[in-house]
Amino acid sequence: MNTSRHTKIRSVTVLVVAALLLELTTAVQYISTRRAITAQIKEMAKQDLTSANRTFEVKEIAEAAIAAVLPEVERFIDTQQQDSLHMALQRVVANHPEIVGVDFAYRVGSDGLRDGYFTFRDDATNEIKDTVIGFDYTERTWYREGLHGNGSWSEPYMSRYYVALMSTFSRPVHDAQGRVVAVIGADVPMRELSSMAVQLYDNQQRSLIPVIILQLVGLFVLGFIMYRSIISVRKLSKVSAEKDLINRELGIANAIQTAMLPPPLPESEFLNIVGSQVPAKQVGGDFYDYFVRDGKLFFNIGDVCGKGIPAALVMSMTQAVFRTIATKVDNPSHIVMGMNTMASRGNTTGMFATLFVGVLDLATGRLSYCNAGHEKPIIITGRNMRYLDVTANIPIGVMEEKKYNIQESVIAAGDMILLYTDGLTEAMNANGKLFGLKRVEETICGGGKTGGNSELSAFAGPQQLLDTMSQAFSKFVNGAEQSDDLTMLVIKYKG
Repeated sequence: MNTSRHTKIRSVTVLVVAALLLELTTAVQYISTRRAITAQIKEMAKQDLTSANRTFEVKEIAEAAIAAVLPEVERFIDTQQQDSLHMALQRVVANHPEIVGVDFAYRVGSDGLRDGYFTFRDDATNEIKDTVIGFDYTERTWYREGLHGNGSWSEPYMSRYYVALMSTFSRPVHDAQGRVVAVIGADVPMRELSSMAVQLYDNQQRSLIPVIILQLVGLFVLGFIMYRSIISVRKLSKVSAEKDLINRELGIANAIQTAMLPPPLPESEFLNIVGSQVPAKQVGGDFYDYFVRDGKLFFNIGDVCGKGIPAALVMSMTQAVFRTIATKVDNPSHIVMGMNTMASRGNTTGMFATLFVGVLDLATGRLSYCNAGHEKPIIITGRNMRYLDVTANIPIGVMEEKKYNIQESVIAAGDMILLYTDGLTEAMNANGKLFGLKRVEETICGGGKTGGNSELSAFAGPQQLLDTMSQAFSKFVNGAEQSDDLTMLVIKYKG
């Protein structure tokens, strides 16, 4: 009798100890994962800042190097001193390690003959050499844009001489009569962008090692408890796995999304802009960005397909490419085509993103824009609303050679532009009904009729419109689980 009771006590004790070991393992695993993710996010933020500073420094070095050698090059061309010209180009490469090569291409005339040279450092011998440009450089952006203006940076491209992503700063070369006779360019590798991606992958792999070890220990304890109570073990396994997966993915993706959002712009006499992003429980890839350059507002909004870390990484890369291109290019269709090229190149996962890019001239109110499969923006003019006419284009990342059209419209003083992702229109309540465009229109119209001549409520500004739409969304969903990210951007042009 005593033996049986002691056996039961020992069995219960073993079961309790095993359960405590499982909970302890789960707690250690959670803490270890959280610390690894926190360290990774801090390192990413630090490296992102360092990369931005280094990129700006390299940009200034390349521009200064070309500006310094340009008068000397123009003098050698006038005096037809080819040897001195080559020596000047070689000095640029020798004195600036950041510049891996210098392009010198004569302007192609009506005869179609091309004559160009590439000066570079040979990695094998460390010698600086010259070689004839053996391809049609007239198709390159650095040549076409270098013929005009006082200098421009090309879109990123893969070099024919190095296995690296490059960007070229080019300027026109004039003769004694002031005619453009050639283009000179400095090639700069985009090492920082590649190293960030490699570092992110390495950090992620290192953080998985202790997690895998702890998971193996947990599985061993789990198997022992399954021997005692199969039902209890299944519940513990499901709760532990779901909690670990959600915490890891949401922690990384939310950090990336928050870091990529632009800082608020102070309200000015020309412009007032606000945005919001409400992430879902599952990780998504919504994004928006904006900045002012040369009296113009550059802005975008988009939605990456899929969930989890891959969508967050695609979102991060897409925003980085937008900033890189839009700081040099004014045409929104060219910006979208550049982003599409980068998103499509090497895309083996089949991921894509809907995108809307706009450029608003703050002096004239002229809006030029390009749409890539995204939702139609809504223009609120006085007491009327209308949808912006957009061309049906495919999202970016689907077809590398896709051409995108530019469209234009005029935004009057006092107009507001509402941009949003499908997380607004496709939100569902507990009954499975969608929020839909009709409720968006009714919210803007204050519950009146929808259409081109609707009587609208008076919104004091973008923030009130954003708050009103968010309240209508919350009231409709009424606590139902959010299935997608909700992102909105409201721009008021004051004229």
